Amino acid sequence: MFRKIVHSLVCLLLVMTAGAVNVNAAEAKATGMFFIEKLFKKEGLRFQVTVTEIDNPKYDSPVYHVNTIVTNISRKPITYTTGHCYGVTNRLEAHASGDSWELPYPETEPACPPVIQEKILKPGRTIEQDEYFRTDELPDDLTPDYFQLNSSVRILVGLEDKERKEEFVKMQTQFLAGLALHPDEIELQAESSELPKSYYELKVTGKASNNDIKRVTIQVFNTVITLRLDSKSGEFSTKKKVKAKGPSLQSGVLEVTYKDGTKHIYNIPIGNSSN
Repeated sequence: MFRKIVHSLVCLLLVMTAGAVNVNAAEAKATGMFFIEKLFKKEGLRFQVTVTEIDNPKYDSPVYHVNTIVTNISRKPITYTTGHCYGVTNRLEAHASGDSWELPYPETEPACPPVIQEKILKPGRTIEQDEYFRTDELPDDLTPDYFQLNSSVRILVGLEDKERKEEFVKMQTQFLAGLALHPDEIELQAESSELPKSYYELKVTGKASNNDIKRVTIQVFNTVITLRLDSKSGEFSTKKKVKAKGPSLQSGVLEVTYKDGTKHIYNIPIGNSSN
């Protein structure tokens, strides 16, 4: 979570960066991106969540934009219930030294009527929503160890003419401030040097620390590079010449695929070794 997915995410990041200005017109800008995709085959749902960190002067602290897409990947309609504005319940928390703080919505978030509704999600259809979470109410001296996003959908299981059971389909996501790579997952250094005729030489080294990681790729411009992991140490190192498709090479899209099919995608900076 390939080429089509990553290309879409690059485009999505550009769209979200522009859309993030709506939170506050005072030069808000996206400073990082994290994406996770996870399949729940038994329940027939696919979760896709994109988190963008926005440097927003209105709050003098980052705002997290969470875009959630839940798709019915089964062949049957799925009934889900909602008692608030959103079909997917998202709770974003900051964790530090054993304590946690739930992040609030912006003050302009509309109030939601506490009415429980049943809705039908047809095969191939999606629930999609955008939410913003503020960090300005965290203690001034707090440096979160990590952020945790808890996402869930309540579905009804069983025949319609009988009493149906409510089940929670849950996904838990953790990420670091700045949406940086987690060292327990993967460590990576990427730098480039400019070559003649609009080419760059890209050098990527690092280590995949999690044994459940199956595949790691990095995309720069239109080139997708598979990083070959050492089966014992998890280390990787590659050097590749890529064709430029823009004015400069400043970032890439890193995709980490796990053995269970879960995908993590990061927008990562690329240093310039020519300077």
